[in-house]
Amino acid sequence: MPMTGVERHWLSIVLPSFLDPTAAGLGVRAGEVDFVRGALAMYAATSPLAQIGMRAALVVAMLSPVFILGRFVTFTALGPAERSDVLARVCSHRVFVLRGIGVLLKLTASMAMFRVASVRARTNHDRRPAPAPARVRVALPVLMGPASEAA
Repeated sequence: MPMTGVERHWLSIVLPSFLDPTAAGLGVRAGEVDFVRGALAMYAATSPLAQIGMRAALVVAMLSPVFILGRFVTFTALGPAERSDVLARVCSHRVFVLRGIGVLLKLTASMAMFRVASVRARTNHDRRPAPAPARVRVALPVLMGPASEAA
């Protein structure tokens, strides 16, 4: 079952929020990564049970400020830095199910990012290390010790 327009909108809000706007590092430029398209490609390639899990993860992420911050607001009402903080707290939550949901969404965001060649280039992801030079095998001589005489 394809994702609804509301779910696609939620994807466009939640997935970019994994990138902390105040932190240095990868620095994905605005509009460089199509998070929704990447997530939908991943969604289409999964099993029906995994699709239910992705949808449930989106709903939990949208409602996460209620149980993480204790405020009766949705994820869209938060600022960019606060969204990033809430997602970091979800990913490190003591309850396994919440932590798993956060990690699933984070994995989806990273897979969407690595679909873009310019992001992979900045992270040196596609560069292959130079092959190690072939070692030449050297045969070492076997030295015989002094022969012991039998008495």
